[in-house]
Amino acid sequence: MRRPVRALSFAIVLASALALAGCSSDSSPTSPPSCIPLTGQYAGVFTDSCGLSTTEDVTLFQTGCTLVAEFPGVGSVQGSVSGGTLVFAIGFSGFSPCGGSASGSATLTPSGGLIGHYSGETTGTGTTCCGNVTGAFTLTRR
Repeated sequence: MRRPVRALSFAIVLASALALAGCSSDSSPTSPPSCIPLTGQYAGVFTDSCGLSTTEDVTLFQTGCTLVAEFPGVGSVQGSVSGGTLVFAIGFSGFSPCGGSASGSATLTPSGGLIGHYSGETTGTGTTCCGNVTGAFTLTRR
């Protein structure tokens, strides 16, 4: 009778070891990146090389690692969040007197806001449509 008890004990120890091995963290390249949640309302300060200088309220919407927003007077934003970094594209048409697009990035601040920059090209005849454009913004969480 000792043999079945010993075999059962061995099976329990082996099953426990396999279960614990399954609890290890997966850091493989196929595991999804962590996404800091950014959904919420912010006070935004925007400036650019074409003369834009404005303060506007901004709401960010995030699903998974994808973020969308409208920066009033600037453009429509769509981007991807990875850790504390947002990489995005801005479409200027429809939300400013200019057309065109830009791309940029932003980083999370210690207070939960974002500081970012972008560059691209504006098109159109408005006074803020100057061709090549670089811009910066600060979003402070409300």
